[in-house]
Amino acid sequence: MPKLSNIRKFDLFIFFTMFAKFSVELFMPIILYKLNYSINHILIYLLISFVFNIAISLLSTYIGKKKGYRYLLFGSAILFILLYLVVSFMKKNIFFFLLVCLLSSLTNTFYYIARHVYASSVLEKNKMGKGVGSILIATILASIASSILSALMLDSTSIIILAIVVTILYLGGVSFILFLPKTKKEHSISLRRINQKISLPNKIFFLLEQFKVIFFILYPLYVYIFVDNTYSYIGLLYVVTGLASIIFVFFFSSKIDHNKINYLQLSASLLAGILFLDMFIHNRFLYLVIVFIEGIAIKLYEVSVTNNMYKMQGTLEGGSYFLYMEILYNIGRFIIIFLMFLLKLKIRTVLYICILFIFISGFIKYKEPNN
Repeated sequence: MPKLSNIRKFDLFIFFTMFAKFSVELFMPIILYKLNYSINHILIYLLISFVFNIAISLLSTYIGKKKGYRYLLFGSAILFILLYLVVSFMKKNIFFFLLVCLLSSLTNTFYYIARHVYASSVLEKNKMGKGVGSILIATILASIASSILSALMLDSTSIIILAIVVTILYLGGVSFILFLPKTKKEHSISLRRINQKISLPNKIFFLLEQFKVIFFILYPLYVYIFVDNTYSYIGLLYVVTGLASIIFVFFFSSKIDHNKINYLQLSASLLAGILFLDMFIHNRFLYLVIVFIEGIAIKLYEVSVTNNMYKMQGTLEGGSYFLYMEILYNIGRFIIIFLMFLLKLKIRTVLYICILFIFISGFIKYKEPNN
């Protein structure tokens, strides 16, 4: 691929792999719900997954450092095929429940740690915002295409047919990694050193940012229960959100490298306000209008967060840094979901709490790491 830059090859990798992954990730809570799992069961599914993620992140970073991160990506492809096969034949019993948790954690952890390491190697420091924007656009396009195809096929045909299509796309997407430079060799893992270099406000910020992750894991299920109980409508929501996000990222992402505005505070406040508003709307048409505005707010927040995450990695060792962040993320998610499970909160209450802490996250004083 001599005519494509490394960032463009990486964008193609992102598009095809995320297209496949979204076909499971966007609808997994709904798939469990339709198998008559309760909201509490779905929270347990998330809790188990987060625990698996922490353990597997240690294994995946060790493999990445010793063998190379491309092995993690090809491993994730094989595991993804197994995951989709299991989901295709899933029944309501403890064996399938735990197997899906394990396969999902293996696939996601292998994929995201390797993906972050490769992203940090292809992003140019002085054009970080533009590069992150490019990656986010590839991700958004994947979510739009996947949500349309997956929703239509889940409503009208067998999940097995969808599994065949997305498996081919996932394998094709991972193959683009072969055309990227190999990741640099790294020293031994030193989580303690990285922990010392990341300031307390930054840790608090990234922990609070996990409320956004939890919100959007449960959001499709909320829409399915309270707004429209079809996959097609949820797919349409992702199309509208994605189109708004692309428009915004295209005009905004390159500007973040040159402005001193506190985009985190602005974006967190805007996103929290929009999400709070759409909790009171149940008209299908009005919901689409709000979701379009929501798409803009989401990407303003995500570009700001992702830009800072990759900038912070600049003074820290790649694989170990992303391992640390993966552990931090999953600890945060586990604590949030565990408290919500312990208090037996309803899904609407859970989402309100997430919105509150998304708003608070914007007021945490984010700092650059010490050299």
